[in-house]
Amino acid sequence: MKPLKLYAAFTTGILVTLSFAAFQSPEKPTKFDEITVGRINIVDSLDRTRVIIAGGFPPRRSELAGLLFINQDGREAGGYVYSGTRDEEGKIQAGATLTFDQYRNDQIVALSYDHSGDRKRQGLTIQDRPDTLSDLVKEAYRAIEGAATAAIRDSVTKYYLSIIPRQDFVSPRLFVGRDFARSSLVTLSDPAGRPRLRLQVDSLGEASIMFLDTTGRVVRTLTP
Repeated sequence: MKPLKLYAAFTTGILVTLSFAAFQSPEKPTKFDEITVGRINIVDSLDRTRVIIAGGFPPRRSELAGLLFINQDGREAGGYVYSGTRDEEGKIQAGATLTFDQYRNDQIVALSYDHSGDRKRQGLTIQDRPDTLSDLVKEAYRAIEGAATAAIRDSVTKYYLSIIPRQDFVSPRLFVGRDFARSSLVTLSDPAGRPRLRLQVDSLGEASIMFLDTTGRVVRTLTP
């Protein structure tokens, strides 16, 4: 075949192929029956990561699996995580938390389960956090974020809670659930996070309503 005819045949073949492809249906999404992956980043239309699904969140939360929500500013905004195992002594160590964070702050709503040995606590917690953070609170967050282990993080958190007024950091306002003493209860707290009213049915089935002062002392109890 002469070069000119060869070129014409080649060009015609390409045009036919492109024309055929143009009328095909859009490519269908890829479907997998099973995949194995350590982490999935879900992005929005602007290619911003908005959800992270992972089997661990190192370095601080390697033991937690679940998902994290990310806001449009790239900051963590809540999520669902779970961890469960038995320690060397055979005791259960497990927990799960679904949290919703205040904008540019930490969690203000949490649905949680905490299980250590034969002690269990589960329920809904509502918390207050300030709209603006003091320099000391910012320092606390940096220290907590930089903690290498969960034990160190808990120690650092306890220290800063001892020197920062609760309403400047975080104030528990409501708990509805089951506590470590096996009581079902509703606890209402003041702006400083101090329990002031408790509706309770204890482990023996006894019901009561308790009023507490600012030191936590029960000053009045109503019973059936």
